[in-house]
Amino acid sequence: MIPKLNLKEVFYSISQHKLRNALTGFGIAWGIFILMLMMGFGDSFQKGIFKIFNGYADNTIWVYGGETSLNYKGETAGKQVLFDEELLEKFKNHFSEIEHISSDANAPQGMQVSYDQNTAMGSLKGVNMPFFKIKKLALKSGRLFNKNDVNAQKPVCIISESTAEILFKRKKKSIGEYINVGGNYFQVVGISKPGSMFDQSDRNSIFIPYNYYKSLFNISSMGNFMMSLKKEVDGKAFDKQFKKYLANLYGYDVEDSKAVFTYNLSEEVENFQTLFSGVQIFIWFVGFCILLTGIISVGNIMYVNINERTREIGIRKAIGASPRDILQMILIESIALTTLAGFVGVFFGYIVVYTLNYIVQSMAKEGDLIRSVGVNFPIVIASLIILIISGVIAGILPAIKASKIRPVIALNQEN
Repeated sequence: MIPKLNLKEVFYSISQHKLRNALTGFGIAWGIFILMLMMGFGDSFQKGIFKIFNGYADNTIWVYGGETSLNYKGETAGKQVLFDEELLEKFKNHFSEIEHISSDANAPQGMQVSYDQNTAMGSLKGVNMPFFKIKKLALKSGRLFNKNDVNAQKPVCIISESTAEILFKRKKKSIGEYINVGGNYFQVVGISKPGSMFDQSDRNSIFIPYNYYKSLFNISSMGNFMMSLKKEVDGKAFDKQFKKYLANLYGYDVEDSKAVFTYNLSEEVENFQTLFSGVQIFIWFVGFCILLTGIISVGNIMYVNINERTREIGIRKAIGASPRDILQMILIESIALTTLAGFVGVFFGYIVVYTLNYIVQSMAKEGDLIRSVGVNFPIVIASLIILIISGVIAGILPAIKASKIRPVIALNQEN
């Protein structure tokens, strides 16, 4: 009987045509390398996108009042839809789905903000205490508003870190200091950290209690507000229900799209999830196409090898090798070539991703979309398993052909 095939013999056979097999393996290695890079950046981009939404409660809805555009039950179009604190409380009591609700009032124009000789531009934003349970504002120092601030209508404010850097320069203590905002003085009680791109509109915002905001601008109503729903609530279904309720409450046509506009964060998250599912499928498709090219090359090379090794196969059969032994030999060589090339691709892919991750992390700033690049090891392992299976597929037809070679014909053909 012929001795069992061992790995040393397999790699000896592969090494007989170093350049040919190296170029063939390069196609496999390049495919897995590109797949790792695309998946690494794809996953990092996806995490960055969803991190944007992490600044708010999962089921957040913004509601903006407008003007009716349709005549309804004798009333002409043009009626303005506004809200007040009493209405917000009524909404919360009526809908058990609402967890938190808050005003989100913005001053009509920007104002000059000053401290000592330093100036910046900012805009006042009047909010209630529940606002900070909807928007997850991270503080660098200080505190959020408390009941005493709201009830006593204290002129207190929370400013962004960028605004604080401009106003206070190198001054160590900024909490407790008073800043001038458009001629009105506010005591700084908190400084917020930079947020995501989703929060850029609030970068220059100066948060003040809504009660003080009302008295400052002498208003009793607001044009918009925000609310967060309980986690188990279907945001899309609630959105429709809430719009219908508002139409009945204000007396306008429920089909009037200009009366009230809502922005549903859960819908946006769902849309992005669908988008990234499609992106991942596309990345896998591209990676598979690149790998398929390499696999076809492996199959072709195995056919060439068999033609060149016809005499060797004939001798093996003449001294006792069975068709199964020949089949096994060719398959193992094919699997070894694809797997070795795959590991080379993974090795260099890991080095490149690790290097890129170091560069990205050293250059990234707070709030950047991509702050790191990682290796998705489950994807890598799945890819290697696919490669091993691909090695079997690439070698199966050449192996079957080799196993059917008759010793006498093979020896005569070589002679």
